Amino acid sequence: MMHPVYLPFSEEQLLSHFTDINKNGRCVKNVKHLRYYKQSIERYVNYLKNNPIARGKPLKDTRTPCQIEKDERFWTASCLMTIFYSQHRAVDLTKLFIKAYGNTPPLKGVNSWEECLEGELHLFLKPNLPSPESYKRWLRENLTKRHFIPHVLNSADGKVNLEGPTNVDAMFLNSKNGFAVIIEAKVLSDISYDVTYDTIRNQIARNVDVMLEENRKLCPPLNKRDPEKTLFLLITPKLFRDNPSSRLYGYKMREYKTNPESLAADLPHRSCNWEEISKRLGWLTWEDFKDVNKNCCLWLNK
Repeated sequence: MMHPVYLPFSEEQLLSHFTDINKNGRCVKNVKHLRYYKQSIERYVNYLKNNPIARGKPLKDTRTPCQIEKDERFWTASCLMTIFYSQHRAVDLTKLFIKAYGNTPPLKGVNSWEECLEGELHLFLKPNLPSPESYKRWLRENLTKRHFIPHVLNSADGKVNLEGPTNVDAMFLNSKNGFAVIIEAKVLSDISYDVTYDTIRNQIARNVDVMLEENRKLCPPLNKRDPEKTLFLLITPKLFRDNPSSRLYGYKMREYKTNPESLAADLPHRSCNWEEISKRLGWLTWEDFKDVNKNCCLWLNK
């Protein structure tokens, strides 16, 4: 295993959860993510070996080598892979989804969580989802309504793409029926509140936007995702769900859930049934995952 606490899986297992990328018209394995995990683990292990007593160490010395302890990539990979490889995967996921969305999936024509999970389930880490063309067109036409700094506006002149792909933290995808859950995971950080050319495009709105878009040109099986059967899930520490005003995502999730039309204000290029979309947004904590499967988030045992 790569690390007994923060990533108790093999390199081969981890690599299998990164999506293929389109390179010169061919779908090939994306190995760059693997290097990040290996280097982080190596730094951490070496630091602990050379510094067996951690108390009193200044943060300037521990911040980089101990990044793994608060790294969303590790928390996400370890927790979700534990669920994915569980002998009771369908049961575990059903319990979690019921807690996040209710007893019945908030999706048209879908009657049960069992129906969502029957088929060929995949877990992808850090998949890229293209920015919707409708948003990029809208932004080009409304750029001065979303930004006001001259040199930024000047740099946009002549650019075709004013927003790159959204790198979501994880995704569960059933390639047989198109059901998917797009996941945004947080440990200490907050959501971003802007992108380069749009000062008020927050990270949750961006996730919802790509959630609603088809991706037929992506490498399989990502091209099998059905936007009408896709949910958004935020995962955070329980501390911040219990104290939602401590983070921007606390305000935005509350706003989107209690006032669905606020989604329209943040996604002005779309026309949707926002009440239905609002029901497709869920919020779980890392502690929720551990309650369902005790092998999740082993660092929380401390």
